[in-house]
Amino acid sequence: MYRNTKTTEAFKIPLIYKETLGGNLLFCIPKMAPGCGRGICCHLPRKRLLVCMLLLLAGTLCTIGIVTSGYSGIPHEFQVQTQIAEMQTHLKFLESLYRARQEDIINLEHKIGTTSINVSQRPTVNDNQNTINPDVTTLLNSSDTMVSLALRTKELATMKTVFVFQLLPYLMNDPASLRPAFHMHGNRGFVKNVIGIPTVKRDKESYLMITLTHLIAGLNDEDFDDTLIVIFVGETDIQFVIKTATAIQEKFPQHVKSGLIELLSPTAAYYPDFETIPLTLGDSAKRVKWRTKQNLDTLYLMAYGQARGTYYLMLEDDVTAKKSFMKDIKHFTAVTSVSVPNWFYIEYCAIGGIGKLFKSAELVHFITYVQLFYYNMPIDWLLESYLADRVCTIDKTSAACGKNKLLIRPKYKESLFQHIGFYSSLKGKIQKVKDHTFTGALPNHFPHKNPPARIVKTDIEVYSDHYLGNAYNGENFFWGVNPKAGATLEFWFVKPTDVIGYTFRTGNGLHPTDKLKDAVVEIYPHNKRQFIMIDSFDEFGLADGVIKHEYSPLDAIRIRVNKTMTHWLVLSEIDLKTTNQTAAE
Repeated sequence: MYRNTKTTEAFKIPLIYKETLGGNLLFCIPKMAPGCGRGICCHLPRKRLLVCMLLLLAGTLCTIGIVTSGYSGIPHEFQVQTQIAEMQTHLKFLESLYRARQEDIINLEHKIGTTSINVSQRPTVNDNQNTINPDVTTLLNSSDTMVSLALRTKELATMKTVFVFQLLPYLMNDPASLRPAFHMHGNRGFVKNVIGIPTVKRDKESYLMITLTHLIAGLNDEDFDDTLIVIFVGETDIQFVIKTATAIQEKFPQHVKSGLIELLSPTAAYYPDFETIPLTLGDSAKRVKWRTKQNLDTLYLMAYGQARGTYYLMLEDDVTAKKSFMKDIKHFTAVTSVSVPNWFYIEYCAIGGIGKLFKSAELVHFITYVQLFYYNMPIDWLLESYLADRVCTIDKTSAACGKNKLLIRPKYKESLFQHIGFYSSLKGKIQKVKDHTFTGALPNHFPHKNPPARIVKTDIEVYSDHYLGNAYNGENFFWGVNPKAGATLEFWFVKPTDVIGYTFRTGNGLHPTDKLKDAVVEIYPHNKRQFIMIDSFDEFGLADGVIKHEYSPLDAIRIRVNKTMTHWLVLSEIDLKTTNQTAAE
């Protein structure tokens, strides 16, 4: 008979099993991960299961992979070596999943005859709607968006992870401490590369949308199918989480639906009482709390991501990426796996916790290490300390130690990512960290062919040669000094023009904070003879929309600033779509 039919979830495969007369186990894996389809059952002795799984996978991959040319220009023999190395890495990943299944079996056997905690009865977002504002409650009761589905946390099984409760004992205060409070996801199973991005509420500026835009632009069609971007919102304020998820879904709807982008956030029970954290390194209580929470956020994201793909790429929420960065990562990782097979992580950016690629099968060791010292030092220091503990003698400052660390931490020839954050997630902290090996061109402006204009003018002081007329013609971006309330940027057409749509984008990769937030778009219809407000700039400095036919044709369109700005203004995109332009396209 069936011994247990509960799922062992979050970072583990749902599992049903029964014992046969011969001592064998019938393993039934009904669902490997979201979107994996039908389950797999195999009637095998427990000790032989892993061997059969590995032989089956190896045979399949050898048949398909060796006859496929993955890297043009590489000698065939070396090409086969890289494919074998990648297969070995993926097999280690499957071994790690199998070990997790073994642990599940042991735990289930120990729980036979005991009463399990009924986690489904715990309070959730749905049970506490009186604490949520009416807008969120309305969204919660809707079932036609992925955001609303992500709020229905009762549908998520309890998370069971690589966390060691003896090291983080406060997690045992709530049986659902590792269960996400929010999880927006599509139907995507295991992938090759998981990109982990932690984000939090920032005091001054959010760079998350810029980061996602760059990452998506750096993927080709193949990458879209074997990549997963996981965003971890390290906040227990559900309104902020919903706001972030909604913004992402609205900006990247097809990528959220396809499962390329996931977003999850923890419950309050995941975090300890930060007032009880010991002070270390001579840091203030504020700084210790900040880096401790940052480490815990990294832990959660790694623990989830390492079970979703063969490799895990560690990033931050304030970076830009070089064009085709994923192609470079795949190629260099394959080559390095042949020349340096025992690497722990590959460095694709020298800054902190940005651009570090891990083998998921080995990431569990570092996850445990961070749990040992999560409040002692920042995550990038923990990385260095872990490397030294693995390959160095007691003299960790010696030249030999540095050389040994390079053997398990190969570096790419240049940085594939650039840090753009000016305001740190630590309130009040300014950071100007840049990787000078980054060679990717940051997008300064987006040129378009706009309708002929007889007058382009502004009363905002222009910096250098960044004139508004040049921006309108797609030659450069406009850069103005501290716009005042009531200031305008106006575009008067040569003749009345049927403008059917517009895009005004402020800020750019080099100056992400120089954008409009409190400003509006106004049009001057030929038959109205006055300006009419039709749109406002959103929190990302973007105004984008269509113009009703009843207003056509237009004599002019303009931007009007409502509130004096404390920073400068970059107008990086002006795109006025006309009926003639649409017909030509």
